[in-house]
Amino acid sequence: MSDRTGKDGTAEDGTADSTASAAADAEPTDPDDVELFTHRAPPASTATATTEPADAPARTRADPAGPAAAIGNWFQCRMAMVRPETVLWVALGVTALTIFGSYLMKRPCLGPSYNEFGNSANFSLRYQKLCYSDIQQLWTGRGIREHTFPYLTGHYLPGERGGQLVGGAIEYPVVTGVFMWLAGLAASTDSEYLRISMLLLLPFGLLTAGLLARLAGWRALIFAAAPALVLYGLYNWDFLATACVAGAVLAWARQRPGLAAGLLGLGTAIKIYPGFFVLPLLLERLAARDYRGATRVTAAAGGAWLAVNLPILLKNPGGWWATYEFQANREADLTTNSIWYWGLPKITTSQLNHLTPVLIGLAWLVALIIGWWRSREPAGYPWIAVSAAMLCAFLLFNKVHSPQYTLWVLPFFVLLRVRWGWWVAYLAADLTLYIGLFRWYYDITLGGDQGVAKQAAIVGVWGKAVLLGLLYVLFLCSQLAFSPDSSTAAAESESESGGPADHEYTTSGASSSTPPAGSSAPAARTTSSSG
Repeated sequence: MSDRTGKDGTAEDGTADSTASAAADAEPTDPDDVELFTHRAPPASTATATTEPADAPARTRADPAGPAAAIGNWFQCRMAMVRPETVLWVALGVTALTIFGSYLMKRPCLGPSYNEFGNSANFSLRYQKLCYSDIQQLWTGRGIREHTFPYLTGHYLPGERGGQLVGGAIEYPVVTGVFMWLAGLAASTDSEYLRISMLLLLPFGLLTAGLLARLAGWRALIFAAAPALVLYGLYNWDFLATACVAGAVLAWARQRPGLAAGLLGLGTAIKIYPGFFVLPLLLERLAARDYRGATRVTAAAGGAWLAVNLPILLKNPGGWWATYEFQANREADLTTNSIWYWGLPKITTSQLNHLTPVLIGLAWLVALIIGWWRSREPAGYPWIAVSAAMLCAFLLFNKVHSPQYTLWVLPFFVLLRVRWGWWVAYLAADLTLYIGLFRWYYDITLGGDQGVAKQAAIVGVWGKAVLLGLLYVLFLCSQLAFSPDSSTAAAESESESGGPADHEYTTSGASSSTPPAGSSAPAARTTSSSG
């Protein structure tokens, strides 16, 4: 309502109703300008703006208030009325289905006949049936079958094609290596190992979806219903890291940056990428002039990472360092899905190890600077948007781009407002790469190297590269898809009343009376609680 309108709804200057001014100030709703799973209740003023003169001209298809907008508003209102608990259970159910779908996709590679090492004969069909997974592949060669505790006796052995890991060394950070070892204790075949890993990974996949639903409501289905969960749910151990990232965002939304940083530090001991987000989180606290919070962020992130890594590092420095030495010496070959292999095939590993850090560092610097410039906005420093951009830059320029890294990007489609077309385009390119890559590997086993599959793999690699570059810019300019204070408001209301608050539900599925992200006062984010 206009600032000049009195409490009784009439204009203070005595002019006619506020309907005309509200309609004039209203921003047209373009049915095509729809953000993915973003549902907003129509403004209250529209309830009084439906009456028209009898001689008003008929609406045309170009009229933004036509049937499409009416259907969209009705759908938004219906979604806004759904209780958060319902949204949560739907997200969890869909996630469970997609992860089970991932198991069904890997099943053709399992059993029933095994060799003396417990390897399934059907794993030879991994390229033909598109059922490959790192989990089944690494049953042998990393000490999992022998139940060797990782890192303590392992080391890196230099050699051709990047060398190899021996004696229980693992190419992943400490928490992932220990998780791999733990899952293998009760397994005697690669099939059993995959099934046990599924049971152990399922809670972390559900936790990721549940945390995203708590943050952004229905938008969590962007993650839960993504085809990528079917492709990669049981491809590797990435759910461990996505759960840490989602938990860190929720902790920050509840004004506990120390806890958020601790979860990111723990995530760095799982997969390295959550550590990228500590610096934007630190700058978010500095931009808010919360220097105590900034100190807590640094200490929590470093402390969590060190607490997990220090015992292994002290026991066997060579076994701990073998993880990073192996990655540093890995070549950009056809298994890396890298732009460097396809764009500059003659570039050496040494040259890449000098070039890629520079390009990634420059892209990160630009993102951090733009984030600092955006910190003048009411919402403060956009650390989630900056983190998403930094991740895109890393995936674009790094010499290795494993297929399951798509799971790293998906949560940011939930947390940031982007149009649904970007989500579809990225997943379409990813699916093209996945099918093309493994079918091309199958062609190679048959003695061929050319064909539709190879072309699809090339299209997938370059398609994802282009989209990552565009998403770098898009994420950097995006607003949050949830209100950071909504989680806190809901939690405080429930703690005071002893149960769920009895007030309206926001369109994100979380109960809140706070304004959308980007419209709150800066003072609301300048201090943090003891977390």
